[in-house]
Amino acid sequence: MGRLCKRSVHAERAESLLLQCSSCELEDVLEASHDGLFITDGECRVLMVNSAWERICGVDRAHVVGRFASSLVRDGMYSESCAYEALRQQRKTTIMLEMTAGDKVGQKIMATGIPIFAEDGRIKRVVVNVRDITEILYLKDLLEKTRQLNEIYAAELEQMRLQQIGRDDNVVARSPKTRRIFEMAAQVAKVDSTVLITGESGVGKEVIANAIHRCSHRSNGPLIKVNCGAIPENLLESELFGYEAGAFTGAKKQGKPGLFELADKGTLFLDEVGDIALSLQVKLLRALQDRKIMRVGGIKSLPVDVRIIAATNRNIVQMVASGMFREDLYYRLNVVSIEIPPLRERKEDIPPLVLTFLEKINKKYQFEKRFSPMVIDHFVHYSWPGNIRELENVIERMLVMTEDEEIKIGHLPAFMVNYSLPAGGTTMTVPNLPLNKAVENLEIEMIRQALKKHGSTRKAASVLRISQSAVMRKLKKYKIPFSDADHDRSSLFNDDLRMRL
Repeated sequence: MGRLCKRSVHAERAESLLLQCSSCELEDVLEASHDGLFITDGECRVLMVNSAWERICGVDRAHVVGRFASSLVRDGMYSESCAYEALRQQRKTTIMLEMTAGDKVGQKIMATGIPIFAEDGRIKRVVVNVRDITEILYLKDLLEKTRQLNEIYAAELEQMRLQQIGRDDNVVARSPKTRRIFEMAAQVAKVDSTVLITGESGVGKEVIANAIHRCSHRSNGPLIKVNCGAIPENLLESELFGYEAGAFTGAKKQGKPGLFELADKGTLFLDEVGDIALSLQVKLLRALQDRKIMRVGGIKSLPVDVRIIAATNRNIVQMVASGMFREDLYYRLNVVSIEIPPLRERKEDIPPLVLTFLEKINKKYQFEKRFSPMVIDHFVHYSWPGNIRELENVIERMLVMTEDEEIKIGHLPAFMVNYSLPAGGTTMTVPNLPLNKAVENLEIEMIRQALKKHGSTRKAASVLRISQSAVMRKLKKYKIPFSDADHDRSSLFNDDLRMRL
């Protein structure tokens, strides 16, 4: 109670001092405000404005004092009146308005009107606080543009990530299927989910594993690879999990860390995971679940921070159904599944792959060799049971075992010479050019062939699996007159080649 009495005395003294202030002193206080002040009576007639209001609104007080706020709106001074809205609604009101006259035309203003009530409940004053928000709106707009730019840059960086995958591993992704695979690889690289890569032998499963690791946040950590099918069952456990000193006959005295430990903070690539014995699958499952491993002969678990990528060329679903592979381990590995189609299902990749391997092997052995058009035709239409690995091996064998500068049909392996081409097979010249030029020449010839065979850009686009507008752009880019589609394809290509050289 004493505190209340003391506070009441202070309040009374402060009120007494305030009443003693002259109107001149009150004006000084209002003038000192950094915010604009606009005060009206209960009928919305302007009683006063301060200097900050003049500065913000760009209007001299002589033009507003004594006038009704509503008339200022009618005369086009500003878009709407906050004082009038506060009076009409009889409560605190905030609005956004714009100056439409004076030195600050277009100025954006935030105004807050506060009604002051008399003892009888009527409004006797309206005090409007005015702030210039032009700069705030500008910064907001700038922030929005920055956000949009960030989204654009993020998309461009994602595209660069995909391109970087190709540059680092000489990857060719011409077909839609292959492009989709690398898009998935770039997407899953952002997280730590376990990935199961499936596909025939030689399709490039290890290349995808490399790409995922390189684009992940673990790229500075190790990428440890193990071919589970190449290590005997009795040794694979100690290779994966390590062993303690004296764990078995022949074990090192100091013990040995396993591949899980070596891959800590990085990625462990389990190739041919379908070849792991059932007895070892149990321990692998426990390691994936607990993120802990136990060395052979050990008595305590060791935590490991490892991202798992597994791969197999076997039908693992069928193996699960037949009991050759644990179902719970399959589901633990198959968080994200990437299936790589065989090369025979993405023939669009074959010509650029041939050019890539040709350049690589020429550089390796300091050759200057090239392929004849019919050899490319055989490559495109061959089934490639060994996929990309077989394609690269065949190319290297042909270049190494042939003395001629141009590789012709007679240089093909016997098993490919007897492989018949479909009727109307196309021929593609592969000149002795840098890879990017050779790819462009190949693209020119494919467009010419499609136009000649189908007679329209729409049909050609459908066969080439691109849009009609893309065909038109390439015709313009490479200066290919559509009427030339009926000419001899060899002379056309050679003419174009001479023009480009």
